[in-house]
Amino acid sequence: MLTRRLIIVVCCAACCVTRADAQTTPQAPAAPTPPPMVGRPPSPAEELPRGQLIESVATLRDPSQTYALYLPSNYTPARRWPTVYCFDPLARGAVPVRLFREAAERFGWVVVGSNNSRNGPANVSLTAAAAMLEDTQARLAVEPGRVYITGFSGGARLANRLQRLCGNCFAGVIAVGAGYPPDLKPSAPVTFALFGFAGRDDYNFPEMKALDAELTRLGARRRFESFDGGHAWPPKELIATAVEWMELEAVRSGKREGGEGFAAGVWERRLGEARRLEADSKAYAAFRAYESLTSDFRGLRDISEAERRLASLGAEKEVKAALKDESEQMRRQERLVSELFELAGKRKADFEVSTQAAADFRQRLDGLRAKAKAEADSGERRVARRVLNQVAAYFYETAGNLRQRRARGSEVVAALEVAAEVAPHSPQIFYELAVAHAENSDRKKALSALRTAFELGFKDAAALEREHALDALRGEAEFKRLVEGLR
Repeated sequence: MLTRRLIIVVCCAACCVTRADAQTTPQAPAAPTPPPMVGRPPSPAEELPRGQLIESVATLRDPSQTYALYLPSNYTPARRWPTVYCFDPLARGAVPVRLFREAAERFGWVVVGSNNSRNGPANVSLTAAAAMLEDTQARLAVEPGRVYITGFSGGARLANRLQRLCGNCFAGVIAVGAGYPPDLKPSAPVTFALFGFAGRDDYNFPEMKALDAELTRLGARRRFESFDGGHAWPPKELIATAVEWMELEAVRSGKREGGEGFAAGVWERRLGEARRLEADSKAYAAFRAYESLTSDFRGLRDISEAERRLASLGAEKEVKAALKDESEQMRRQERLVSELFELAGKRKADFEVSTQAAADFRQRLDGLRAKAKAEADSGERRVARRVLNQVAAYFYETAGNLRQRRARGSEVVAALEVAAEVAPHSPQIFYELAVAHAENSDRKKALSALRTAFELGFKDAAALEREHALDALRGEAEFKRLVEGLR
C-alpha cells in the first residue's frame, strides 16, 4: 500500500539522518520513529469542520506534531479525495493551506500543511512529514493515486527529497522557489508531474528555469510559471493554475472522472486567453501562453492552431529579444554574485586587502540597491534584486549551517554581519545576529542587534522565549523593555 510504504520510508530516513547528526553534533535532537499506525480506528471525520481553514490539528500519536487543514465544504468520508501535503520553510502550515483553499474548494482537494517542518536539521522535517502523513491517512479519506506534495524554498527541496525517498509515489510535485536538494537531481524516467514556480525577482529563478529545461530533456510532464515578486509563495490565482494543471494530468492518466469535458473546457478558456493577449499586441505573453497550451494538451486534443501561432510568434523580433534578455539576465546574475562572493572572501585577508575589498563590496551593493529601487520593471532591476537577495540568503544560511555544526561563534557572527550588510532591513537577520553575539558572549552587540531587529519589526515573541542563547540578556533593563514593548 502506497501510504504504509511511504510512512515507513520517511520514518526510516528520519531515523538515519538523526543517527548521522548525532555522530557530528552531540546535542542533535533525537527524532521519534514509531512504526506505522496499525489497527487504530480513525478519528470520526465529523470532528473536523468542513469549508474552513483549521490552523492546528494535533496528530493522534504525538500532540506536539500539528498541521493546518482544509476540507472541502462537501467533504465526506464516503469517497476518496485528492490530497496535497504542504511544506513551508518556516513551519507556517496555514500559509500554503490558505493559498490552496479556493482551488481546493473548486476542485475538491484536501489540503494539509505541516506546522513542524522547517529549514534546518533534516530529521526534524522528515519526522514532521511522517507524522503528518501517518495521521491524515488514518483520519481522512485520501485517494491513493492522487496524492500530491508541494513546498516553498527549503520546503520545495524537502518535497522533491520525499518524492525520491518513496520511489516517486506522489502523483505530482508543485515546487515553489527551489527545485531539488544539492545532492539530488532528476533522472529518467520521471514518472510524476512537476509544476514549478518562481518570482521574476527570485534569486532562484535561474535554478527553476534550468530545472524546467532538464525535465523537458528527460521527457517529463512539467510546466513552469513565473509571477511578479521575489522569493515567496505565488498568489492564490496561480496556485489554482497549478491545481488545474494537475487535474489535467489526472485526465491524461485516466484518474479523473469526466475528464474529456473538463479538458475541453480548460482548452477553450485558455485558447481564448492566448488569443486576447495576441490581439492586445502582448506578443511575448501570448507566445508563452501558446507554448504552455501545446505542451499541456499534446495527446489530449488537436493542438495544431496553438502550434501555428507559437511558431509565428516565435519568429517575431519582440519575442526573440525577450527570450535573449531572459538568458542574459541569468548570466549577469551569476557573474555579479560570483564577484560579490569573491570580495566577501577577501575581507578575511590582510588589512590592506580586506579594507579595499570591504570598500569595493559596499560600492557594488550601493549600485545594485539603486537599480533594485527603480520604479519600472526591467531586466536590470530584476537582476539587481535577485543578486542582493541571493547573497543575503547565502550568508544567512551559511550562518545557520555553522551554528548547527557548533562552529566558532566568531564565524557565525561574521557570516551574519555580511548578510545584514546586504539586507539591512531584515528583522530576522538582525535577530539571528543578536543570538550569535549572545552566544559569543558579547552582550553589548547582542542588545544592539536585537534593538535593530525590533525597530525593523521583529515580532516573534515565541522565538525570544525559547532561545536559550538569550538567557544571559534577560536580566538587562533594555531586554526587558524590548520584550515588554512586544507584549
